[in-house]
Amino acid sequence: MIIPVRTFLLLFTVSFIYLNNTITRADQQFDFITYRCNYDANYTRNSTYQRNLNTTLSALPSTNSGLGFFNSSSGQGIDTVNSIALCRGDVNLDMCENCVNDSIVNLLQLCPNQKEARGYNDYCMLRYSNKTLLGSNPSQDGLILYNIQNVTNKDRFSEALRPLLGNLTAAAAAGDSLRKFSSGNTRGPDFSTIYSLVQCTPDLSELKCSECLENAVSMYAVEYSGKVGGRNLLPMCNFRYEIYRFFNGSTFAITSPPSSPPPTNSRASPPVSSPLPGTKYICIY
Repeated sequence: MIIPVRTFLLLFTVSFIYLNNTITRADQQFDFITYRCNYDANYTRNSTYQRNLNTTLSALPSTNSGLGFFNSSSGQGIDTVNSIALCRGDVNLDMCENCVNDSIVNLLQLCPNQKEARGYNDYCMLRYSNKTLLGSNPSQDGLILYNIQNVTNKDRFSEALRPLLGNLTAAAAAGDSLRKFSSGNTRGPDFSTIYSLVQCTPDLSELKCSECLENAVSMYAVEYSGKVGGRNLLPMCNFRYEIYRFFNGSTFAITSPPSSPPPTNSRASPPVSSPLPGTKYICIY
């Protein structure tokens, strides 16, 4: 059988991404913590849509905005494929690009013929669809994960977390068209420290980013209030909180109480901590 040159080049490009990841980062894997395949719309093997999907994802890693946001599109009409990737705002460039490359390989394997899919790991997210993605409705369904461990004082914990999330949301939403990300910490009950981050895809306006994050945060009280850690992963934004440092703190950080030193943009920060022993997360779809 003779393989057309264009098809061969696409297959070679995707294969190269996979092989490059495997050879250069055998000790670093970016497995998804959760993902979703949309089974409402499928494509057939060797179809125009699949070729456009391969083209789009092959080009995606080269579209970095400079601060970890990628977007690529190809095709026309019903065969149009749009894709975006977003790295967590505090990860370095090498980790960001490696995460996106791994995510492309992983999501294609997990959702082998779905036109729309998204996957999340601790460092980046990847999404592709036959629908418009940039500037789309931020109030879409999220994937919720929470730690099964409970805090000792639910009310005091929530009273400390809520204003931190409000401050971080305002700071992230006010970001520019390259990055909408904020991280910080606050004093919790029983001498604990609560760490949190929020992030939107930077194509969202300040208003849409705020709405998206407020929607994500509102699920905290409904689904997992009183848990020591949790996150809500929406297509266009996400937030997470823990009682251990899980981010590098390399971007704008807000600290509490107000008497703390003013926020800085310094890249010097305490090391990332390890999860608590026995930590287990439950995912709500």
